[in-house]
Amino acid sequence: MSTTDPHEPTAPPLAVRALAEGIGTFILVFLGCGAAVALTGAVPGDAAGLQVAGIALAFGLGIAAAIYATAHVSGGHLNPAVSVALTAIGRHDVRELPHYVAAQLVGAILAALALKGVFPDAETLGNNAVAEGVGVGSGLLVEVVLSAIFLFVIVSVATDRRVTPGVAPLAIGFALAAIHLVGIPVTGTSVNPARTIGPDLVAGHWDDLWVFVVGPLLGATAGALLYGALRRERD
Repeated sequence: MSTTDPHEPTAPPLAVRALAEGIGTFILVFLGCGAAVALTGAVPGDAAGLQVAGIALAFGLGIAAAIYATAHVSGGHLNPAVSVALTAIGRHDVRELPHYVAAQLVGAILAALALKGVFPDAETLGNNAVAEGVGVGSGLLVEVVLSAIFLFVIVSVATDRRVTPGVAPLAIGFALAAIHLVGIPVTGTSVNPARTIGPDLVAGHWDDLWVFVVGPLLGATAGALLYGALRRERD
C-alpha cells in the first residue's frame, strides 16, 4: 500500500490498477492458502503450533511482497474490506470501488483454482470456518476486532505522510502475521472477504460465509475511522 493517492493525475488507468489488484490478491491467496493446504496434516501432534506459525508467516510475507509489487500501481488494497474502509474515510473514489472489489475477487478465485490444480486431492483450500466449540458470535467478534486492528495499522502506515516511507508493507505484513496467530484457532482468520470467497467457491465449502464478509467489512471500517479520528486529534 502506498502513501501516494491513486487518484492523482499520474495514476495509471483504472483498468491497469484493477489488474494490479487482481494480481496482488492472487499472490496473497495463493501463498497464504497454499501454505495452509501444504502444512495441514504435515505437522502432527504437539508440533501443530509450528503449522499455525508457518501459515501466519506465509500470509504476512505474502501480503508484504504483494504490496511492494502493486502499491505504486493501485495502492495495494488486495482486500475488499480495505477498499471499502478507505472509501469510507475518503481515501478511495467510491466510483472505483466496484472495479477494485471485482478484481480482488477474481484474483482470489483464480488463486484457489490454481491451488486446486496443485493439490487436486485437497478437500479444502485454506477455507475459513468458525472452529468447533466456538460460537458464531465469538467468530464474528474476532473477525471484527482483528479487522479493526488490521485497518488501524494500514491507515496509519500507508496514508499518514509522517510515517517513514517504505515501511508500510513490512508493518502490514507483521500485523497480518500476528493477526493469524490469534485468529487461526478460532476462524482460520479471514479479515479479507476475497480470501474467503475464492477458496469457498472452488472447494464448495460455505461454512459461516456471512461471518467472513460482515466481520471484516465492519471491523475494517471501524479501524479506519478510529485512526482517522486519532489523526485529527494529532493534527
